[in-house]
Amino acid sequence: MFADFFMEKLGRASLIAAEDTWALLALLVCSVALAIWLEQRYIWASKISGAIIALMIALLLFAGMKFFRKHFTHPHIDAVAESGDLAGAQTQAAAYWSRKDISLKDIALNIAYSVLVVFAAKLIAAFIGGMIPDTGVALHMLHTFFGSEYVWITTVAMACATWGEKQVAKLSGSQEIGTYLIYLFLFVIGVPASIPKILGETPLLLAFTGIMVAVNMLFCFVGGKLLHFDLEDIILASNANIGGPTTAAGMAISQGWSALVGPVMLVGTFGYVIGTYLGILVGGALGA
Repeated sequence: MFADFFMEKLGRASLIAAEDTWALLALLVCSVALAIWLEQRYIWASKISGAIIALMIALLLFAGMKFFRKHFTHPHIDAVAESGDLAGAQTQAAAYWSRKDISLKDIALNIAYSVLVVFAAKLIAAFIGGMIPDTGVALHMLHTFFGSEYVWITTVAMACATWGEKQVAKLSGSQEIGTYLIYLFLFVIGVPASIPKILGETPLLLAFTGIMVAVNMLFCFVGGKLLHFDLEDIILASNANIGGPTTAAGMAISQGWSALVGPVMLVGTFGYVIGTYLGILVGGALGA
């Protein structure tokens, strides 16, 4: 009754209308802020926020099963068990996201750098894409790949980070700003998703996703065994493949594997680079 009275006084049928940009923006930024606050404050939140819960349960189950501990080396799990200081290891790893100095100049430079990379990538993609005719199967794939702005955004950003390492390192706050924008991206993707609708209308898509997760895990564990990788490395690599660098880093922090936080962030980011190239190629081959 109170809700109906409140809505009547507001003169609208719902609290947030589809065309109410500021209300939607408020919901977006507040939800992201809540997710980040929970991850920073509570260990349980860092284990599940932004990750695929079923995958996390499966991977943690692997880490605890005697079969996997018997057939894989696991030095980081042993180190945490021997020290008995899981909280200390988590605190050390969580320092990766501790408060850092950032000024107005840093924010301005980070935004300027990002916009310039995108602008340069769009110019390069338009120029090269215009030079390659979109005729025939082979030329169509080349046109799709080299004419894609996302390929060049990735390439230009990677080139700047590689050959301008000292200059990029001076951009204080870039990690925090970039991660915040990733949270916004993930939230916007998840807003329109409806689990009942997925189960009722597109069950094959859910099955396809499950198959991809299963194949990824199988590939990682079999390949890791053949190449004599540690169990922790395999688990985090599988997580980074599916959830990205932020979820893999969160998992490493929650388990106290502090030495693996930095490496898994790099591996996950490199996966984005490879995935962009291969995704464009596959899309071009399928006629996208």
